Amino acid sequence: MRRRRLLPATLSVLGAVATAALLAVAPTAAVGAPASVCLTDCSVTFDTPSTGIVAIPVGVASVSVTVAGGAGAPVAAQISPDPAGVGGAGGSATIDLGAAYAGKTLGFTVGGVGGGSSISADGSTLAIAGGGGGAGYAGLLTLPDQVFASYAGGAGGAPATTGVTPGGSGAAFGTLPANGIGGSTVGGAGGTGVAPGTAGQSPAGGLPVAGGTGSTIAIGAVDRTGGAGGAGYAGGGAGGVMRNVSNGDLDIDVVAPGGGGSGYLAPGLTATANPGNPGIAEVTVTWSYAPAATTTSSVVASVLPGATVPVSVTGLPAGVAFTATFDGTTVFSGTSDAKGAAAFSFVLASTQRAGSFPVQIVVGSAVAASTAPVTVAAIAATAADPAAPGAATLAATGSSVPWIIVVVAVVLLAGGAVLLVIRARRGRDAE
Repeated sequence: MRRRRLLPATLSVLGAVATAALLAVAPTAAVGAPASVCLTDCSVTFDTPSTGIVAIPVGVASVSVTVAGGAGAPVAAQISPDPAGVGGAGGSATIDLGAAYAGKTLGFTVGGVGGGSSISADGSTLAIAGGGGGAGYAGLLTLPDQVFASYAGGAGGAPATTGVTPGGSGAAFGTLPANGIGGSTVGGAGGTGVAPGTAGQSPAGGLPVAGGTGSTIAIGAVDRTGGAGGAGYAGGGAGGVMRNVSNGDLDIDVVAPGGGGSGYLAPGLTATANPGNPGIAEVTVTWSYAPAATTTSSVVASVLPGATVPVSVTGLPAGVAFTATFDGTTVFSGTSDAKGAAAFSFVLASTQRAGSFPVQIVVGSAVAASTAPVTVAAIAATAADPAAPGAATLAATGSSVPWIIVVVAVVLLAGGAVLLVIRARRGRDAE
């Protein structure tokens, strides 16, 4: 038999039909919001000396702010390369604002070197982190390259507990009067000496106030200036310059370090202290959403293919696109409202397999929330109807043998009888 060759056009048509069939059963790909949509640990950091505001998105579940004062100025490298001559660390703490500040606008202040940082809301100060005091040093300053020791400035106060956290004081030669004193509820005192430091400012207006400034005196043809006080809720005092300080076998000159600014945390807030900040001042605001998806308990218990499944979504960012998937197939696409919520329903396909599957809310390429598993029950098989075509039996005899077998048997028997008759006639004819 000659085979019929399929022409290219015929092959193309068959390929298209096969492709269409595959597409008809393939699940639809999820189309969500851009991957840049942030849901968890979204943050913005301000690290340039400035004041400004930041708007917290509506609908977030948690907000926290990390405030860090700036470290104080180190000893100038041309005076001493001693690594101990660093400015005092800035105070740092993370304040938990919870969900109460969702949708609000926060004000912030970021200080410079030795500067304080703060956060506020509704005209009230929430927290201030103190800046560190400037470093100091000691030696025979009338001679070149005769710096024997360096001293870190006082640390800034971290707003980790309610109220005021004092800044640290300078610690050259222990409690030498030339050291600047850390700020507390009032500005820290400046150090004494031939070039005394000035006191830090006392609190005013809820913003960080400045620390004291060191006075300058020329020793050994070099200007010597005491370490500056750190800014904060109250400023730290600046260090002074003292001469002829007894060091046992000889007298030396001391350029004392400054004190750190104090920190402050408003009543009713909780915070966690962080390690002292050795760098620039910063304010970091962090927030997270907590999306949730629910459906009715009756749907979760058991449904059949063809049933309607209602879904409610909360806790999304406002106006964000999302898709809903069920058992790997996209069943809905939409956008959250101004409050980050959405409500929709979908109908289970008649071909939906049995099993338990959650409705998943997809934002970008990530699952943001899931309902409790929805249990799809299998459709029970229906018993055959005896009166239906093809179900006929031999009622007269009570036999359950299908009629087609009976007909075949009758035909065979009849054929056998005919053969017997023919043989009998041939036998008679032969006689």
